[in-house]
Amino acid sequence: MADATTIEPLLVESQIAPPLQATAYSEVLDELAAFAARQPAVRDGERFLRQVSSLGAEDTIAVGGGAFLPHLRSDAVDRVVVALGMTDRPLRVPNETGEESRGRLFALVAAPPDAIAAYLETVASLTALFRQERVVDMILEAQDPATVVRLAEVRNAPRVQNLSVIDVMEPASQRVYPDMDLSEAARIMTRGGYTALPVVNKNDEIVGMISEKDLIRDFLPGYIRLFEGAGEAVRTDPSTRRVRDVMSRAVLCLPIEAGLSDAASIIVNKNVDPLPLTSEGKWVGLISRRSLIRKLLQF
Repeated sequence: MADATTIEPLLVESQIAPPLQATAYSEVLDELAAFAARQPAVRDGERFLRQVSSLGAEDTIAVGGGAFLPHLRSDAVDRVVVALGMTDRPLRVPNETGEESRGRLFALVAAPPDAIAAYLETVASLTALFRQERVVDMILEAQDPATVVRLAEVRNAPRVQNLSVIDVMEPASQRVYPDMDLSEAARIMTRGGYTALPVVNKNDEIVGMISEKDLIRDFLPGYIRLFEGAGEAVRTDPSTRRVRDVMSRAVLCLPIEAGLSDAASIIVNKNVDPLPLTSEGKWVGLISRRSLIRKLLQF
């Protein structure tokens, strides 16, 4: 499980920008990127600026209390980079649902692609700090970098370290079986917001994987012929087709004893998303790109 330690300060003065002049969230990103680009860890400032300016709602965590965490993995930095900034009035920040919330405190976090554990631990640590009672208000009231880092809550903020896959996995709560019809599997995936799910036998052993791509690949040709009036019988009938007919049988899994870096590396480098987790050969959970960040909000 995760440990919280205070080995080194979570925030230092050099990571806190002067008051931001931004009047829109896009300008916040530009100002924070320009400020962060002066840190020694940024080796390609121009590339870094371009990458940060392209961040969207899916790359921004709304912590609550008017604090937001835009984040990215960047090949323009050598190690984790943090830049904290404040605006003089609340700005609108879009989120993944299309709605908007407002805030004045923004913390940009960037890390190299191979520093996944440090990246996630930094995001988790800052999220935990900003979620403490009145911390966001105290930082906004302090404004001056020296005053901010002297706040007891900031000075003594613990770092979340040694994250394991158990800390961030999404427990196995839905089951898809080989003999299940495709329409039922599609409903399970849609209701749960899954892009893919393991297919298990009665012992919860993984025997395959079914994804949105598999469903679309199987459903779409028949529907296209139907709506184009081709006059052919529709090949795909979800009520008669079974999961075993379309599932992938080669599945890459990871035991829950593995480190978070191992899981994140497979997700990123091998493009396995989501990644099934097993314990004693049985399916126990999933980790995906999106759940990695969302689960960190619980710390």
